[in-house]
Amino acid sequence: MAKRLTLDETQKCLKAWREIDDKDALNALTICNSGLVTFFAKKYLGKGLTFEELQSAGTEGLLNAINKFDYKERSIEGFSSYIAVAIEHQIRRDLEKNNKHSQVLSLEQTIGQNKDGDEMKIEDIIGTDAEELFENVVAEMKIDIVREALQSLTSKELQIILLRYGLDEAHKKSLEEVAEIFGCSRTTIANQEQRALIKMRHPRNTRKLKDFIDE
Repeated sequence: MAKRLTLDETQKCLKAWREIDDKDALNALTICNSGLVTFFAKKYLGKGLTFEELQSAGTEGLLNAINKFDYKERSIEGFSSYIAVAIEHQIRRDLEKNNKHSQVLSLEQTIGQNKDGDEMKIEDIIGTDAEELFENVVAEMKIDIVREALQSLTSKELQIILLRYGLDEAHKKSLEEVAEIFGCSRTTIANQEQRALIKMRHPRNTRKLKDFIDE
C-alpha cells in the first residue's frame, strides 16, 4: 500500500512540483492518491470502458487536479475532495464520449426503403459523394482529439507547444525564440516541450488516432 502523505507533506510536494518541477514530488502525489483512481475505476466498470481505460482516465483527472489545485490560497485539507471530484469527472467525461462514439451510425447503414422498394442508406440521403463527406468528418474529429490532448497540459506547457508548432496561428518559433520569451535556457524549453509531448501521446489519445488509421 502506498505511503499516505500528511497534509504538510502534501503541501510541500505540491509546491515542489509546481514551482521547481520536482518529479519525485509529483510521483509521490500520484502514487499516494492512486487508490482513489482505482476506487472510481471499479465504481464505473462495466459502463462502456475497460478497467485499464477507466484507470487511465482517472489518472488524467488526478494529474489535472495536481496541476490546478490552488495550494497557495485554498486549505490543503480540501485537496483530497478536490482530486476525488476531478478523477470522477474525467472518468464520467470519457464514458460519455465513448458512449456517444459507439452510437455513431455508419454511412452504409440501411434505414428503410425508397418508393421502389429498394434499400436506402444514410449516404443516399446526404448525397452521392459519401467518401468526401466521411473524410471531412474524420478530419474534424482528428482536430478535436488534438484539442483534447492539449487540455492535459499545464498553462506553460500549452504556451510552449502553441509557439513551437505555430498552433496559435503565428509562425513556428525556434527553441531559442521561445526560451527568450520565457527568459530561460534553450535546454529548459526543450525539456518542457518533451514532457508536454509525452502527455499528448498518452495511450488514451493515441488509441483514438490509431482507430482512424486502422479504419
